[in-house]
Amino acid sequence: MAAKQSERIKLWGIVQGVGFRPYVAKIADKFNMKGQVLNIGGLVEITVTDTPLRISSFIDELVRSKPAPAEIVHIKREPIKYCDFDTFTIIKSDRGDNEAAMLPADLAICPDCLRELYTKTDPRYQHPFISCMICGPRYTIIDKIPYDRENTAMMDFSMCSFCKNQYTDLHDRRYHAQTISCHNCGPQLLWKENPNASDTVISNLEGDSEILDNASKILKNGGIIAFKSVGGYNLLADPFNDKATAKLRHIKNRESKPFAVMFRDVDQVKNYCSIDDIEEKLLNSSARPIILLEHKELPYEEIKKSRFIGSFLPSFAAQYILLDRISPLIFTSANISDMPMIKDEGEMIEMMNENPLIDGMIYNARQIRVRADDSVVRVIDGQPQMIRRSKGYAPVPLYIDISDTKNNNNDFAINFHQNHPDTNSSPVSDSNIAKKLKNVKNSTDPLMILASGSQLKNSFAVTKENFVYMSQFFGDMDTVENQNLYSENIDRFCGLFRIKPNAVVCDMHPLYYTTGFAENYAKTYNLPLIRVQHHHAHVASVMAENNLSQPVIGISFDGTGYGTDGCIWGGEIFICHKSKAKRIAHLKYVDMIGGDSSVRDARRSAISYIHAYDNGYLKNNPSVEGHCKDITIDISDIISFGRKSLLDQPDSKLITAALNSGVNTVRSSSMGRLFDGVSALLGIKNHNDYEGQCAVMLEDAASFAKKHPRVDTVSDLALQFHNKVIDAIVNQCIATRKKYGLSQIVLTGGTFQNKILMEGVLEKLRDCGFIPYYNISVSPNDGGIALGQAYVAMHEIQDLLKK
Repeated sequence: MAAKQSERIKLWGIVQGVGFRPYVAKIADKFNMKGQVLNIGGLVEITVTDTPLRISSFIDELVRSKPAPAEIVHIKREPIKYCDFDTFTIIKSDRGDNEAAMLPADLAICPDCLRELYTKTDPRYQHPFISCMICGPRYTIIDKIPYDRENTAMMDFSMCSFCKNQYTDLHDRRYHAQTISCHNCGPQLLWKENPNASDTVISNLEGDSEILDNASKILKNGGIIAFKSVGGYNLLADPFNDKATAKLRHIKNRESKPFAVMFRDVDQVKNYCSIDDIEEKLLNSSARPIILLEHKELPYEEIKKSRFIGSFLPSFAAQYILLDRISPLIFTSANISDMPMIKDEGEMIEMMNENPLIDGMIYNARQIRVRADDSVVRVIDGQPQMIRRSKGYAPVPLYIDISDTKNNNNDFAINFHQNHPDTNSSPVSDSNIAKKLKNVKNSTDPLMILASGSQLKNSFAVTKENFVYMSQFFGDMDTVENQNLYSENIDRFCGLFRIKPNAVVCDMHPLYYTTGFAENYAKTYNLPLIRVQHHHAHVASVMAENNLSQPVIGISFDGTGYGTDGCIWGGEIFICHKSKAKRIAHLKYVDMIGGDSSVRDARRSAISYIHAYDNGYLKNNPSVEGHCKDITIDISDIISFGRKSLLDQPDSKLITAALNSGVNTVRSSSMGRLFDGVSALLGIKNHNDYEGQCAVMLEDAASFAKKHPRVDTVSDLALQFHNKVIDAIVNQCIATRKKYGLSQIVLTGGTFQNKILMEGVLEKLRDCGFIPYYNISVSPNDGGIALGQAYVAMHEIQDLLKK
């Protein structure tokens, strides 16, 4: 018989906050294995004494039967000095060393807890905060790692004897469940009326049932209530009551952007929306994201604002038992548009005091440590794609492989070091970066990078070794409130994951708040700073997600990004490899009326294109060696259709005069502005009430034409435009493959959130033998920029350290 030995086993992954230590103890009991397990930093460390074969079998079982939310990304085994154990125990957690830590995202209520919620004989029947070791809040309540009760907001709630017995019972599914509570010892629902509300509101309510009955009555009568959810407060309203939705839009100062709707269950979703198997699985997933679903023909004005309903299911018990009383309901973040989501009672009371249209608030005493709005996902090309990565996904890291693999494509040769600003899009480093990188090279610490992200739809990222921790969604960085929240969360992230950045990476735009923040951060801590062009970062985010080590053709289409030549980019074709990028083609420049107003006013984009076409836009410029190729989309028919109606408008002469004289104009290659212009020319929508609205409505028109061809001229022209853009992309890829021999294509940028465009391009590229890739785990919009910045910086620093 083989001799026994002692081993230390370390497991990386989502192994804290998912009941993993209790699970390990149960498997050890099954194997009659002696030893111990503890959380150490963000890892799980197991020490056992047994034969090598039995230890291997024990580890195999751990991997094979792990709890559903758990993920194991790496296992390290090492022999240690012999230890004699009498039992297998869970011991007190340790802060750990400097290795990469991981935390689970917030987990929706599991099927077992949901069953208990509706079992009248169960002690937790109708308990609004029921949870167990594999469900409940995680990231939004944690103060520090390791994930133990005393390190979370649950430290404020002492367990009763009933909960304590389950918590300490090895064979109970709430064994070491840190969020365990019941009616006697956990958070309770509380109600506060708005004294300024116009209608009479009941104030003296006791018990969960009375509070929820009262709330449902208010909502059925067209009222608005605030509701404390897992990641912050929501405002609730009946989506089918025009009076209620009008009040809600007034409160949020949100003119027309659609609201997300929470349904009681999937069967109810199917009454209103078309849904496939993948979408159904997403709705029921532990992240509980909002899914963009095409709705059926419905008579409600609120629903008609888009062909999609942002649909999702409850994520915790209190939402379920409210929706038992009234469903579906609008659940939207409690804030004024473009401001941070409210998470604290004081903030919510202040908002109610300023808004008598809010009738009252349902809250509880469990504190939210970090705001996290609901994530948004859509299914495209038969698989989920992130639109907004936040609650349920953050802060789970992405693993990025930056190993120094050789380029096996011997036929590929391109000069990434040309200095012409029209083509060179590779990262720019500080002049004294070599000196600053000496500290990184000589340090025993792993490489740790802060990626500041973009100005719009911001998420930042921090890295440690090969892991990139993406923050939750923050929105646009135009308000002081969002800027302060951004700064606070960077400090929190770094503290939580024990990260001390030794390099910083940002966008090239000199006026972005995130650029200024990165510059100040690098200066304060004397760190090297790397600047990555916006659209290059978009492409790099896809390369990072898909581990693309070979050169790619990168297609990055969006509304705006600062170009290396000082122009506004947005319709870009690159060749990218690791940290390097060469711009080889772009949507032909148009003189565009500058300023933020042109982003909102699609007429300005339309008139800019009329002006360009009147001045020879479609003429082929002679190609110049070393310069980019111009790409043109022929919209002559669309200009003919809409010219008169636009040029007859009162301010069109002023806009045209400004274009003729070059006053307040910028050169733009933005695909987003082209979509806006076409929308205005076709009379679909000429003003963006929210970002991307004109493009969304143009896509809706094209979708109508796909289903009902030759019924509506405007819709037919919208679809023809989409097909022209698709053909232009495919033709450019064919030309690039012919010249460079590349077949891997990256599609990214906010424009590719357009389902008709994306799926049309994918189909044609595959028919032509290309291998296309796109964003999945992070958004193709600016929410994914930080990942691309981090990827480029990791490779760039790796190259610089070799010199």
